Amino acid sequence: MALIYITLSVSCSLAIAQILKLAENRKMRVLNILVINYLSGSALSLMNSSELTMFFGIKVDLPLWLMLLIGMLGFIFIANMVVYSKSIDRVGMGVSIAAMRMSLVFPIGVSLFVFGEQIVGVKYLGIIMALASLLLMVPRIKTRQISGLSDAWLPLLIFFMTGAADSGLKVYERIFSSSISEEFFVSGIFFVSFLIGFGILIKRRELHFSFKEIGYGFATGVVNLYSSIFLIYALKLMPGSLVFPIVNVSLVVLGTGIGIWFWKDRPSVKQWSGLAIAIISLILLVG
Repeated sequence: MALIYITLSVSCSLAIAQILKLAENRKMRVLNILVINYLSGSALSLMNSSELTMFFGIKVDLPLWLMLLIGMLGFIFIANMVVYSKSIDRVGMGVSIAAMRMSLVFPIGVSLFVFGEQIVGVKYLGIIMALASLLLMVPRIKTRQISGLSDAWLPLLIFFMTGAADSGLKVYERIFSSSISEEFFVSGIFFVSFLIGFGILIKRRELHFSFKEIGYGFATGVVNLYSSIFLIYALKLMPGSLVFPIVNVSLVVLGTGIGIWFWKDRPSVKQWSGLAIAIISLILLVG
């Protein structure tokens, strides 16, 4: 069952990437789409949660640390997207993608060393091969002149924020999943992300949305929501030290296939090598 949830989470994540890529190709404003995405995702998740009754007079008490976790993840979710977009523009796509993918070491470390998950030796080999394949699959890194300390910190911010976001989901699953449902938890995260994005648009005086942006935002919100929820479901049934590399490597393998078939991408020899290693690592991790 865990593999089914992983497959559903990966499918939703791939859909997010394709929707946003289509939006960029059609010259839509990505931040506007993300704001609608978080609002619609939050509302949909809340409607599906058992805690919906709190809005009809029944009080739900949340632990302070859980509220802090929701607030932190809400900030990270949207901030990471903004920093990622800026990093691609300032230091290049290769460095930015490498930083995001290698953040995998954080949730793996939390799963193994904080929560003491136990896995067999061959799985460790699969994890190592997964990390190696992710590096090899990174697009060619073009040399760019980094102008200032702020530019140099962008990939590091992506590395830490992506790792913190994934680790936060693991923390919820192990410590707080008995306090509130997955739907209510994700709804809170998305609502915080919406408030932050909405505030950014107000500051920029860009608080207007086209019908296409609203439509794309709603579609993104649905798949984004279930990408996170299915991932949490998988974490309940399988060690996070296996779930996170399986998800990341699957995204790389399938995303590459979509890029070749639909977007006419042409992987380099290094990327083909990474793809082969990624497939072997999946066999070791799933087997």
